[in-house]
Amino acid sequence: MSAAIHRVRLNFPLERVKEPVLYHLVMDFGLKPNVYRANINVHEGGFLELELTGDPAAMERAKRWMESLGISLSEFDGDREA
Repeated sequence: MSAAIHRVRLNFPLERVKEPVLYHLVMDFGLKPNVYRANINVHEGGFLELELTGDPAAMERAKRWMESLGISLSEFDGDREA
């Protein structure tokens, strides 16, 4: 099966900012993250914009896992300027 590429924005609620999400995306789901932009504040929450490459089924499992943690996902255009 070929790898798929998704550009996503993860929005972290305050209670999840210390969760090692990137670690789990790599180790548990076999995805390759490429971070475009991030703003995480341990007092407010934050976001992470990244490109994920990997098996489409693994991406779906990872998406369900993140949503179960209260981390919302949305697609974004990775080529936009800050």
